[in-house]
Amino acid sequence: MKGLSSVSAQQEAHISIKSDEKIQGILIGFLAIGYILLQVFPGAEVEFFVSIISLAVIIWVLPGVRGSTLLISAFLLVTSVGLLIYHHVQAQEWLQSMRINITLVAIFLVVPLLGIPVKTGGYVDALKVVLYKKMNEPYFFYLGTNVLTHLLGVVLNIGSVSIVNQLTAASNIKAPRLVANAINRGFVTTIFWSPYFSAMALVLSQLPIKWTSIVLYSIGLAIIGILVSLVLDRKQINASTPDDQGERDLERDEAEFLYAKKKVIELFTYLFVITGAVLLLEFLTGYSIVLMICFVSLIFPLLWCVFSRKGSLYLHEFKEHVYIGIPRMKKEIVLFLIAGFFSGAFIHADLSNALILFIQNTFGSFHLGTAFFLSSIVFLTALIGIHPIVVVTIYVTSLTPELIGLSPEYFAVLLLASWGITNTVAPATAVNNLLANLLKVDLIELSIRWNLKYVIIMLLIIPVYLEITGL
Repeated sequence: MKGLSSVSAQQEAHISIKSDEKIQGILIGFLAIGYILLQVFPGAEVEFFVSIISLAVIIWVLPGVRGSTLLISAFLLVTSVGLLIYHHVQAQEWLQSMRINITLVAIFLVVPLLGIPVKTGGYVDALKVVLYKKMNEPYFFYLGTNVLTHLLGVVLNIGSVSIVNQLTAASNIKAPRLVANAINRGFVTTIFWSPYFSAMALVLSQLPIKWTSIVLYSIGLAIIGILVSLVLDRKQINASTPDDQGERDLERDEAEFLYAKKKVIELFTYLFVITGAVLLLEFLTGYSIVLMICFVSLIFPLLWCVFSRKGSLYLHEFKEHVYIGIPRMKKEIVLFLIAGFFSGAFIHADLSNALILFIQNTFGSFHLGTAFFLSSIVFLTALIGIHPIVVVTIYVTSLTPELIGLSPEYFAVLLLASWGITNTVAPATAVNNLLANLLKVDLIELSIRWNLKYVIIMLLIIPVYLEITGL
C-alpha cells in the first residue's frame, strides 16, 4: 500500500505541475491580449492591467529560472529597483517601465501561431521530396539550407530551425559545422528585416520610422551576410563529401513529385499572402504594423486551417502553444520584461544623457566611430552571456539618434543588424541552444568558435554599408 500511495503522490505532483504550466501559459498569454487592448482601447485602466500582469509574470516565473538568465535578470531587476528608489521615481513611472517591452513580448507570443498551417499541412515532407536530389551537392546543401532557413524564418521565427534541420537529415552530407553555420546564419540575417521578429517590434515601437522605410536596406545587408557566410565556409564546403552510410536517395514517381511541388508552391504562397495581408491592413487601418501582425497571427492561421479542413488540428496546436509552447518561452519573456524595466530605470537615473554626452564628446561627427562603438558593446556583452535584447533595449529607449549624429533609419538598421549578427556568438540565445541540442555539439564551440570570425567581419561591414547607402 505504501508503494501505491507513493506512485499516486508522484502522479498528483505531475498533474499539479502540468496544471501550473497551463495557468502560467494563460497568464503570460494575457500580455499579448493586453498589448492589443492598449492599441485599440488606450486608457489608464488598460495600462494598469498590463503593468500588473507583467509584474505578476515576473514574480511567478523568475524564481523558477536557472543559469545565466537568472543571474542577469536578477541583477537587472535589483539594479532597476535601486535606481528608481534612489531617484525617488513615482509609482506611475514604475508601472510605465513595466510596459516598455510589451510590444516585443506580444510579437514573441503570437507569431508562433503562424507556424501551425506549416506543421499541419505536410509541407516539410513536400520540401524533402522536392529537394532530395540536390541535397547531396555540397554547395547547394549549404546555400540551400542557409536561404531556406532565411525564407522560412521570416514568418516562422525559430520554428524554421527545427524544420530545416529535419530537411538536412535527408542528405548524405553529415557535417555538424556546415549544418549549424548554414542554419544559424540564415536565421540571424532574417532578424535584419522580418516584421515578425521581436527585434523589429522593439525598434518600430520606439523609433519614428516605418518598416517600409528600412526594409530594402536591411534585405541588402542580409544578402551580404549570406554571401560572407558562404565565402568563409567554402573550405569546409569543398572538403565535405556525402556519407555513403547515410540515407540513400529514394526514387520518386512523377505523381508524387508533382504533388510535392504543388505543396511547396502552396507553402510560399501562404508566406507571401500573410505578409501582404499585414501590409494591406496597416495601410487601410492606419494602425501599427505590429498590431496588424498580432491580428493576422491570431486569425489567418485559423482561417487557413478551417478552409483546408484542418480546424481540429488547429485547435490542438493552439492549445499546445498556450499550455506547452508559452511556458517553454517563459525565461525569455521574463528577460524581455526586465530588460524593458531596466531601460526605464536607466532613463530616470539620467544615465541616458551621460551616454549621449560620452558619444558626442568622444566621436563628434565621426559617425562610423559611433556605429562601431554601439555595435561592439552589443557584441562584447553577448560574448559574456548577456542577451542582445538587454543592450538594444537600452539603446533604443534612451538614445535619440539625431543627438548622436545618426538618422532614425540608420540607427534602426544598425541595431537590428547588431542584434542579429551577435545572436550567432551569444550562448544565451535560444537558437544556439536549440542547434547545440539538435546536433549534439558543444554550445560554446557552436556559438563562439564557429562564428567569431564571421561576426567580427560583419560588424565591420555593417556601418560601412550604412554609410555607403546614405541611410
